[in-house]
Amino acid sequence: MEPDKLMHAAKELFMPQLLFFNLFFVYMGMLVAQNYSLWTAVLLTVAFVSARSSGVLINRYVGRSEDLADPSKIKSMHSLKIPKNVLMLLFIVFAAIFVFSAYLLNTLSLILAPLPLVFFVIDPMVKRHTSKRHYFLGLIESFDVAGGYIGASGIFPSSILVYILMFAVIFIGGGFDILISMRKAAFDAGHGLKTIPSTRGMPAALNYSLYSHITAAAFLVIFAIISSSYVILAGAVLASAILLMQHIGIDPNDGPGTMSKVARYNTAAALVLLLSLFISVLGA
Repeated sequence: MEPDKLMHAAKELFMPQLLFFNLFFVYMGMLVAQNYSLWTAVLLTVAFVSARSSGVLINRYVGRSEDLADPSKIKSMHSLKIPKNVLMLLFIVFAAIFVFSAYLLNTLSLILAPLPLVFFVIDPMVKRHTSKRHYFLGLIESFDVAGGYIGASGIFPSSILVYILMFAVIFIGGGFDILISMRKAAFDAGHGLKTIPSTRGMPAALNYSLYSHITAAAFLVIFAIISSSYVILAGAVLASAILLMQHIGIDPNDGPGTMSKVARYNTAAALVLLLSLFISVLGA
């Protein structure tokens, strides 16, 4: 494959515009653990990037038949030119890097490393059976918080703040995925793939996403209140406002525009929350 087409294929597979959105939650988990260092942050970053890459690759491997059934994807997606066996090989490589980085972090991280890999394999199959797959994906994304905490501390989370933040991420990720699924609603409906946009229509999808983000905002405010930090409270309120602002002017028929908009807004919300947590911990 030519270098420029290979780069396009990598962008299609790994969606770098969403990379920091999830990575910020890993760092939040680390900060809540209050046991951090530059080396820990580096290892957590390697673990996250490799885990996320393995998840994306197995998703494309399992969903290959659906991708090849979409004429628009066959024409525009360079990643479909990557052989299926190569996708599996890359999945194994990135999964191995993830497990090794977990080993370097601590024993508990190593023991738990197979868990997200199992969820990655299950995830692309879920939308064949239920439209609630959006929240299953949010659950997987909530592992970022727990992973950051466990990777930094080596113990199971003992702080309720971790679990409240995980619930917030479930609804942030679920609401996010509903919005970006709108662009494929017609295709999903025609191929038996169950999403809220494809099974319940656009108005219901917009409402589900909005209510999800309202719920996430409530969890963020609770997180801030329990943390007893005015800085985190300010960050939680601003992050919540950003989450809700993305719903203004959403056009269900503008797939690329919606994808770009929600990626920016959700990443911005996560960054604001991370910065407020960082400032609060640094000043403690």
